[in-house]
Amino acid sequence: MAIGFISRDFNGVFPNISPAGCTYYRCYLPMAVCQQRSRLGLPAWDSDRGYGVMESSKTGLFGFDVIVLKLIMDRWAPKQMELAKSLGQKLIVDIDDFHDGLTPENKAYHVTDPELNKRANRDHYNEVIERADLLTVSTPFLLSHYMEQHPHVVMVRNGVNLHQFEKKKVSNRKPVLGWAGAVSYRNGDLDQLRDWLPDFLEEHDLQFHHAGHDPDSPSFAEVVGINPQRVTTSPIVPIYEYAANLKFDIGIVPLTDIPFNEAKSNIKGLEYAAAGIPFVASPLPEYRLLADNGAGFLATTAEEWRLQIENLLDYKTRKRAAAIAYDTVSHNWTIESRAEEWQHVFTREVWV
Repeated sequence: MAIGFISRDFNGVFPNISPAGCTYYRCYLPMAVCQQRSRLGLPAWDSDRGYGVMESSKTGLFGFDVIVLKLIMDRWAPKQMELAKSLGQKLIVDIDDFHDGLTPENKAYHVTDPELNKRANRDHYNEVIERADLLTVSTPFLLSHYMEQHPHVVMVRNGVNLHQFEKKKVSNRKPVLGWAGAVSYRNGDLDQLRDWLPDFLEEHDLQFHHAGHDPDSPSFAEVVGINPQRVTTSPIVPIYEYAANLKFDIGIVPLTDIPFNEAKSNIKGLEYAAAGIPFVASPLPEYRLLADNGAGFLATTAEEWRLQIENLLDYKTRKRAAAIAYDTVSHNWTIESRAEEWQHVFTREVWV
């Protein structure tokens, strides 16, 4: 059996395209642990052969028995899916975000708005989901939601590529706080930091690092109200360079309590832990699970955020928390630990 992973979620242009975050975690890494012949690229199409994989600007590879579609929401995709199924291809749609729960604060809301984008939008995406033979999802929220709409849904949680990260040595110098993410793709998440973070940095004379700065978006300092002199940044980089951008000692994962975030996986916390960075997160379901497993701390109110971060300012506490989080992730949250689940997906005969 041959599996083709196709996605619109790539960075760069041929010949130097690289998978963006969602495609990396939900296509590239699962492909790396599956036992079947598989390829990853942009979607290629042939009316006689169905879906294929485009790895370069000139060639499309065909002959795949199973196609995994990631963030395919083009207006012509539903019709292509019907034709592909008539040719015998089995179609899996992977879902790692709750697009119906996006808020207007998030750039993705407008990018996928059916009124603003007629070619590729959430309405087409829902049609794609409806036509799949099988859905794979990353969280219990998504599993519950899509089980009401589709007869065949399987959950496989995310797992990190531990080899991507170089475990940070915990230093006894004054720690740097930090966050990794794109400011424009938030759902009001950073607003909650305004109540405590600017004053906290001043009181403790600390620096903050934002990994993922986009010069076309508002700065982290501007959004949160921090003295810009206390904030350093590193730019958005390809996923293979991402780990080197985590230039801080204590990570934060602020998330508003809305359906879109309830559906999110705990991948940012997993990344921090894999890099040897202890972290504090909002108590959304997947972060509660991770904290119960021993990785990360939880905070809701400004006072709780301050208290949790203050505890981690202590070198011994920070070192112990980093070790426990790393051990938790390395044993239970790697892509290798998900290999059997992904293999079950790729051999699942739900379409019989």
